[in-house]
Amino acid sequence: MAAVGRREPVVAGVDGSESALRAVRWAAGEAVRNERPLRLVHACVPPDHDYPNLEVTAAEVREAMWATAAGRLETAAEVARTSEPSLKIEAEARSGDPRVLLVDESWRAAMVVLGSRGLTGAGRLLLGSSGLALAVHGHCPVIVVRGDRSGSGPVLVGVDDWSGSAAAVRFAFEEASTLGVPVTVLKTLPENDPAGSAAQELSLRSLEKHVDWVASGFPQVLSECLVVRGRSGRVLTEYGGRAGLIVVGNRGHSGFGGLLLGSVGQELPGRVPCPVAVVRPGALPTFVIRREEPLTVRGERPHQAVFGKDRGNADDRDQGDTRRARDGAR
Repeated sequence: MAAVGRREPVVAGVDGSESALRAVRWAAGEAVRNERPLRLVHACVPPDHDYPNLEVTAAEVREAMWATAAGRLETAAEVARTSEPSLKIEAEARSGDPRVLLVDESWRAAMVVLGSRGLTGAGRLLLGSSGLALAVHGHCPVIVVRGDRSGSGPVLVGVDDWSGSAAAVRFAFEEASTLGVPVTVLKTLPENDPAGSAAQELSLRSLEKHVDWVASGFPQVLSECLVVRGRSGRVLTEYGGRAGLIVVGNRGHSGFGGLLLGSVGQELPGRVPCPVAVVRPGALPTFVIRREEPLTVRGERPHQAVFGKDRGNADDRDQGDTRRARDGAR
C-alpha cells in the first residue's frame, strides 16, 4: 500500500486467543510488505470496585490484569518477530472499552487487523461488537483474519453502488499489487430481474468503465469484472472460496455492504475461509470518541513497550494523537 508522509502502523488487536495470534501473523506480513511498523494493542477494562466475597481488592485485580496484558502482548510480539524478524514492533496495553479504543487507534493506522474470535452465525462477515464498531465507525480499512489460508489466491472485491465501493476497489488493487495476485471485481444483480441479460450487460459495461479508471494506476495488476445474478451472500461465498482476500465496502443495508450489518449475512451457507477487509468511504464518525490515556501493563503511568528499533519521540506523537481525537469529536 502506498504511504503518504509518516508511515502509519498496521495495528493488530490482541486478546490472548489463537485467532488473534493468527491475525498478528497476518498483520506482520502486511507490515513488512508495505514497509510499515506493527503496533500491537490490548484493551483492558479495569474494575472500579472491590470483591469482598473473593477477598480481593480492585487494585489487586487491576495489577493482575496488567500482568496478563503484558504476557499476551509479549507472546504476540514473539509470534510477529518469529514470522518477520526485521519488523519494528511496538506494543501497548490501554484502558477502556475495546470498541472505543480500536476506533481511536484507526485514526492513525494504515489498517486495523483483528482475529475472528466470537464471530458466530453461518457466514457472517463482521458480526461481533469490536469488529462491527470498527466496520461502521473506523477511519481506516479493517481486516478480520479467518483460517490459516495464505494470500496466494486473487483479491475479490464486492461492489454495490460505485460511490460506496470505490475506496474498497482501490484498496483491493493496492493489496493485489503488494501480494502479486490478480483482482476480481464482483457485482450482483437480483435473480429475477425482468430486464434480463440487457441489464446485466449494461451493468458490466458500467462496472468495467469505473474499474478501468482505478486499474490504470496499477498496470502490473491483472483484473476482471463479473456481474452475477444471485443473493450477495451466496455469491460472495461461492467466489470467495478461491480468494486469498475478500474486500467489501460498508455503505448501505443491502448487497455486499449489508453483509456487515447482518441483513443478508445470515443467508450465507458457510464461512469464507480467508481474511475479509472492510473499507468505508471515509466519512467522519457519528458519535463522540472519548480519548483514553494509555496505561502501562502495570497501570502506573502512560507507557509503551517497543520491540525492535527506537520508537522515537512518543510524547510528540501522543500529543498529536490527542489533538486528532479531539478534532474528530467536534
